Amino acid sequence: MRITAWNCRGLGNSSAVRGLLDIQKQESPDILFLSETKMEWKRIERFRWILNMPNLVVKDCNGCSGGLALFWRRGVDVSVKSLSKYHIDAVVQEEDGASWRLTGIYGDPRAEEKQKTWRLLEILKNQYNKPWLCLGDFNEILFGCEKQGQPRPQGCMERFRNALEDCGLVDFGFLGDIFTWRNHHHSAEGYIRERLDRAVANLEWRNLFPLVRVVNGDPRHSDHRPLIVECGGKGAYLSEMEA
Repeated sequence: MRITAWNCRGLGNSSAVRGLLDIQKQESPDILFLSETKMEWKRIERFRWILNMPNLVVKDCNGCSGGLALFWRRGVDVSVKSLSKYHIDAVVQEEDGASWRLTGIYGDPRAEEKQKTWRLLEILKNQYNKPWLCLGDFNEILFGCEKQGQPRPQGCMERFRNALEDCGLVDFGFLGDIFTWRNHHHSAEGYIRERLDRAVANLEWRNLFPLVRVVNGDPRHSDHRPLIVECGGKGAYLSEMEA
């Protein structure tokens, strides 16, 4: 299974749509999580047929900001459990009977509101116990090396690290460019790049998919790179060891 998460920074122009179609063509995701769609259900619904991913759940934007969408292909069994302006939480049922949890995250970009995202993770953790994959734009970094430009306050990073630790979520790392977001500033002094987008999971999910690979994809229309999670196959690790 392949899962893609992308902060698309709005789907209301042709370049954004071309970027989305290119991701669909190049990455061929089974599940696609979009943040900052800047659209309501009526406008985003048409993308079900454009992407050939007819299953869709939407959290409407608030004016000209925010908005989340979760698409999935025919034959993929996804049950959405909850959603807010910060997340869409779902359970994925495998053909062999196994099930696991998928949460698409969009962290609040405002420093004074970031704690709301961390509290949300704590609430989600306590709702039910399953292998758990959480991915998206957290709008925060874990370590100073994940930012180029003005340094991030240590307290902000520490609160993010504590939130993940409290939830038993561990970062997967990545292949590709470390920086998933850039601000396109024209001067060297103002240019900033950060690793805001990532995938994290608990031990149970990592054991379920031991061959997972996370790729920071090529930039498209948005100032965020898409995040591609290739799950590999369950049991593939054991097969390799036996061989």
